[in-house]
Formats: sequence, C-alpha cells, structure tokens
Amino acid sequence: YSRVNGLDAVTVTLVNDNQANLINLSHKAIDQVAKLNKDLKSTGIEIVVQNNSAELMENNINQIINLAITGGILAVLILWFFLRNIRLVTIIAISIPVSVYAAFNFFYAYNISINSLTLVGMALAIGMLVDNSVVVLENIYRLAGTGKDPETAVKQGTTEVWRSILASTLTTVIVFLPFIFSSNFLIKLMGKNIGVSIISTLLVSLSVALLFIPMATYFLLSR
Repeated sequence: YSRVNGLDAVTVTLVNDNQANLINLSHKAIDQVAKLNKDLKSTGIEIVVQNNSAELMENNINQIINLAITGGILAVLILWFFLRNIRLVTIIAISIPVSVYAAFNFFYAYNISINSLTLVGMALAIGMLVDNSVVVLENIYRLAGTGKDPETAVKQGTTEVWRSILASTLTTVIVFLPFIFSSNFLIKLMGKNIGVSIISTLLVSLSVALLFIPMATYFLLSR
C-alpha cells in the first residue's frame, strides 16, 4: 500500500541496466511519463516521479564542469600574472580546450562515457597539461629575444625541451597506467575512468605542446 499526495497509489521502481547511461535513460523515461500522463488525463490517473537518482548525478557532473572551467580560468590568470604577455597567455589558453576536446576521442575508443570520474580526472589534468605548453613557449620566446629569426627560434626552442617534457609527461602517465590493468573491480573502474581521462589529456597536451604551440608561436613571431 502506498499513498502519494493523499491519494492511493501504485509504486513502481525502474532499475537501469548496468551498461545503460543513467542520465539519458532518465530523460527518456520522463518524456515517456509525460506522454502517458496525456493519455491518462481523462481517467483521473497521473504518473508522478517521486525519486530520480539521475538528477543528483547530473547536478554533480554540472558542478564538476563548472569547477573545471573555473580552474582553467584561474590557471590562465596565474600565467598572466607571471608572464605578463597577452600573446603567450592567449596561445596557452587556446591549448587547454584543444587538449580537452581532443582527449574525448580516447573516451570513444575505450568506450568510456563522460561521468563524474572522468570529469574529475580531466579537472586534475587541466593544471598539468598547461606545463608542457609553458615550457615550449617560454623557451621559444627566450631564443627569439636573443635576436634569432622566428623559424630558428621555433625549431631550436622545441628541439631543446622536447625530451624534458616527454619525460615529465610519461612519469605522470605511468603512475596511473597500472590502475587500468588491476583485477579488483572497483580499482579497475576508477582506474579506467580517471586513469584514461588523465592519460589521454596529458598525451594530447604533449602533442599540442610539440605541434600546435610551435606553429602558433611562429605565426605570431613572423608577424
């Protein structure tokens, strides 16, 4: 026996499949409830959603996204405080969304959805992915300041530091790699989501630092 809003009711619990996307499933179920309520309106029967666990998950994901964006903006502001060069900061600011969106391809490859764990991993990686770009960019501008032409400054500046940023990135990536191959279900789940998000974002940031940053810097220096 159950009562809702003082009226007799039949309570039905919908349980999602383990492989289903809970948020998408929730939206589809609510749309279906709205259609059923239109058909049942003449009978005086109404379907009421009393509890929706996807709402809490969706709110958490939105909050993580907002915090990650705020963290990215703060990282750019800190770079501006130390570098005091709007062109340098602009290039690095562009590299952040480029790295994040490119990392989504790894999610698709490993069949990972955008959830709380993957977003937390990306939020952690945002601060680290800026490091590679800063090292390459700063070294190129240092050489350009000594009077070298843009092409030489870009080539030499990137060549001098690529081993260092490669080693720095790999040492961070290798820490999360064992989590992916763990036999424990919970650790494997966390490692697959957080590990893949951090590893993919950092690897893409390495490519951005060695390819996008030199090209963008050459374009600015040549102008």
